[in-house]
Amino acid sequence: MVRNKTSGFTLIELMIAMIVAGIGILAVSWVLLLNQRSWKEGNAKLELQRDTYLAMLTIEYELRPASFADVTTSDSTLIIDKNIDKKFFLQSGDLRFQKSSSDDSTLVVKGDPGSAFDADISNDVDVVNINFTLVRGNLQSSVTTSVKPRN
Repeated sequence: MVRNKTSGFTLIELMIAMIVAGIGILAVSWVLLLNQRSWKEGNAKLELQRDTYLAMLTIEYELRPASFADVTTSDSTLIIDKNIDKKFFLQSGDLRFQKSSSDDSTLVVKGDPGSAFDADISNDVDVVNINFTLVRGNLQSSVTTSVKPRN
């Protein structure tokens, strides 16, 4: 009885199967890397928008109970109380808050140079208009609001 040795895989068939499997693994890895990069970019944008919104809420919180007569603005600075020099201002791209002239300023939100903070007073309706643009790297988030002090 003679056995035929044609069963099994040849070396060429094994090499082709390995090449196809390698291409499949590379394709899956590439898709995973693209998804990870997209997630990181989306997360950075979301964090920037959150920080911009948080900064605006902080400004509104301090501004609402203020007396409108004490509110002034100048060069990226919003002074809420002239008597104690309570103010928000931009320093090297960071938005900072100072409770009084004798206190150190605290960081409200960290940004890069290119961030912008502008406030102007509308005397006819007793409203403070605030524009804040936060920049980090190549990302940018802007918020505009109007706040009417209560007093």
